[in-house]
Amino acid sequence: MLLFLVLVFFGNAREYSIELKSQQTQQHLIELVNLLQHSHAQLLELQHYERIGQDLQGLLKFETVFLEKQIKKKQLKHQKHHNKKEGKQKKRQPKYMVVNEALMDVIPLTHEEMDVFQNSGTLTPIDFAIEQQMEHQGQKLVSTERIQGGAYVADVPLTNIANTMFIGELQVGSAKGKNTFDVIFDTGSALTCIASEQCKDIGCQKSKRYNRAESKSFNEIGKQVEIVFGSGTLKGLINREQISVDGLNLKDALFIEVTQQIGDAFHEGEFDGIVGLGYPHMTGVPTLFDYMMKQHKLHQNVFTFHLNRATGNSGSQLVFGGSDDSQIKGQWIYHNVHDQFYWSIMAEEIRVGNKNTGICSHQHKCKMVVDTGTTLLTGPTKDVRTLLSMIRVEPKCQNFPNMPDITFVIDGKNYVLQPKEYILTITQAGIVGCAGTIFPLDLPPKQGPLWILGDVFITKYSAKFDREKNRVGLALNKNV
Repeated sequence: MLLFLVLVFFGNAREYSIELKSQQTQQHLIELVNLLQHSHAQLLELQHYERIGQDLQGLLKFETVFLEKQIKKKQLKHQKHHNKKEGKQKKRQPKYMVVNEALMDVIPLTHEEMDVFQNSGTLTPIDFAIEQQMEHQGQKLVSTERIQGGAYVADVPLTNIANTMFIGELQVGSAKGKNTFDVIFDTGSALTCIASEQCKDIGCQKSKRYNRAESKSFNEIGKQVEIVFGSGTLKGLINREQISVDGLNLKDALFIEVTQQIGDAFHEGEFDGIVGLGYPHMTGVPTLFDYMMKQHKLHQNVFTFHLNRATGNSGSQLVFGGSDDSQIKGQWIYHNVHDQFYWSIMAEEIRVGNKNTGICSHQHKCKMVVDTGTTLLTGPTKDVRTLLSMIRVEPKCQNFPNMPDITFVIDGKNYVLQPKEYILTITQAGIVGCAGTIFPLDLPPKQGPLWILGDVFITKYSAKFDREKNRVGLALNKNV
């Protein structure tokens, strides 16, 4: 997927319809509505529907075919490798290595970094009785709170970009005044990637770029890697740097200097990098959160996303080391992680209104990945077809007032999305367009099939990711 985001552009669905002032954002949203309507019409074998706005070809390359081709290409590569007989000419090594071929085999990891992969990928819980060696050296912390035995809770404000992405700040390197970058904190990937000064692509030119020559803390490894995401590909060099999150300094952390960006999502995005917060077994190297854990930085080995649908700087936040319970209604409900790769939990039922769709059952539960780097809801094609056939979104919103709720039943707890929360509406020149924010995405066995609960879901239900107990906590956002 999701090897990062399925980064599409989802508009503000709190209101029945919206009229946006930004022409560029308006065009993105129009194309998204058209894209979703076209996809849904194909799934439901509808012959006629009316597009709104202009056709912006190539603006959003959001097709599962791209990912499937990458997966097939990778599988074919492995097959050829294993079928190669001794004595034949040596196979030429690829210039770039795809990250999921275990970076730990080719990157010189420290003993502490190797420890991350003990016990099937889980970390031994931190003993706070151990004297903790903090590396802050007395610097002023902006909003980070020191609370227990030298441990911290860090609060990273997130900016909501038209409900398409949530961006926060990250410091990379020692060049003060030049080392702060706007990044997406993504629970669906596991690498830290920052645009490099060496990158000359359109997306990089729009971004603030990291310059290793200006940083005294840069430590070169220089291994070339290629990272395939749901919405494009990044190529770059894996190296080490000092990385700081709201005053928490992490020395010699692995990161990717992005030297090439392929994909319109990167070109159109308003961010300088991606911070993956998934499990380290996705890539074979520690995540940024692993460094926080291993260096005994945090009060608790958890991080929490409180996402607000109000755009701009309106209270969305990422909390490392705890949660802000003033942002929720009621209590946290915890669900065990299914496997320590994605942040996946299991649902036994999906309902439309009061009807069980039959997509999931107690005997055959559905894997649900809680992913802050994905904007929409996604699911297997056949299941999305079933769901859409029961919802029946009219392209011009004729049936909006009578549309049903969608309920995900997870461990007996109902998580309900109302039409205003899962329907994207947009108005242009008096014409209203509607589309369900649900997209088909098929993944092969081992990790698939699965559903993705993206920002459409997380803006209603705050999400706490607990690495110590391997569980996801969900709670109703107070702002809905």
